[in-house]
Amino acid sequence: MSMFVVPRALGIYKAGTLAGSTDTIEMEKSPIPCTITFKSFNGSRKIEISTDGGVEFFPVVYDNSSATSLAVAIRAPISHVKFTGAAADTWSVR
Repeated sequence: MSMFVVPRALGIYKAGTLAGSTDTIEMEKSPIPCTITFKSFNGSRKIEISTDGGVEFFPVVYDNSSATSLAVAIRAPISHVKFTGAAADTWSVR
C-alpha cells in the first residue's frame, strides 16, 4: 500500500494507491463526517468499513457510484476502511 497524508488545508485527511487488490486503512482520528472516495475500473471493487478495530468489516451503501468511482459519506466513528479493487486504484478520505 502506498499512502500519503495531505495537509488538512486541502481538505484531504488521507489518500493513497492500492499496492495489490485489497488494502486496509486505519482511520484513527479521522474527521466526522467524512467522505471516502475510491477510483477504480475493477468490476468487483468495493469499500467496506469496520467499527471494531478491523476485526469485522461490513459493506456500505454508496452515496455515489459510477463506472470509475465509488463514494460514501460516513457520519459515525469508524476504525478501519477496506478497499478491494486492483493495483494502482486510488482512494481518499476527506
